[in-house]
Amino acid sequence: ESGHEWWGNSVSCKDIADMWIHEGFCTYTESMYVECLYGNDTAIRYINAKKNHVGNKKPVVGIYGVNEEGSGDMYEKGALFLNTLRSVVNNDARWWSLIKGMCDTTFKMKNIGYEDVVEYFSKKSGKDLSAVFEQYLKHTGIPVLEYKLKKAKRGEFDFIYRWVTDVKNFSMPVIFSTGGMSKQYLNCTNDFQSSRIKLKKETDFKVFEDLEYIETKKQ
Repeated sequence: ESGHEWWGNSVSCKDIADMWIHEGFCTYTESMYVECLYGNDTAIRYINAKKNHVGNKKPVVGIYGVNEEGSGDMYEKGALFLNTLRSVVNNDARWWSLIKGMCDTTFKMKNIGYEDVVEYFSKKSGKDLSAVFEQYLKHTGIPVLEYKLKKAKRGEFDFIYRWVTDVKNFSMPVIFSTGGMSKQYLNCTNDFQSSRIKLKKETDFKVFEDLEYIETKKQ
């Protein structure tokens, strides 16, 4: 409830269909608190533990104009979506500036809606995030990464990948490692793309599903 005192009393939704603005951000502040006290790795484990509480049976955004909230997933899925969005922005200084700026300056003491938040994050991040918001908040499914690895030559594989989503023209980075914890980012769309990667053995390949709320499907 401390999250509501910090967040909800400053920024409020103008239609309860957008209650995720209250509850998703409030739940996300839990992981912010954990990160502040115990570091990023612990915070990532904390927020990913919430996956077991997401049903994905009804959209997070409710129906406008009829006094109807969205799914109860607005809490856990909302927080997992924001954790994903942080990885999409891929600049922590900018990310925390975005989070703080929402309640401190841009929307302080205002009633806002879905489009306001999408426009704010897109403009401030310099990325069109409309499709990402729509997939996570207006559909039940989460992005599915379909991929395969084809050995090209010794120490190299062709990484073939795409997102399967409800939203058309979806674009979001895929975050992976070819060994160890070093992260690589490749932009990924609904169309299959191929990238030659250095990889000693196929089992070294890892997708960072803890940084983005996704499913993976290896072909």
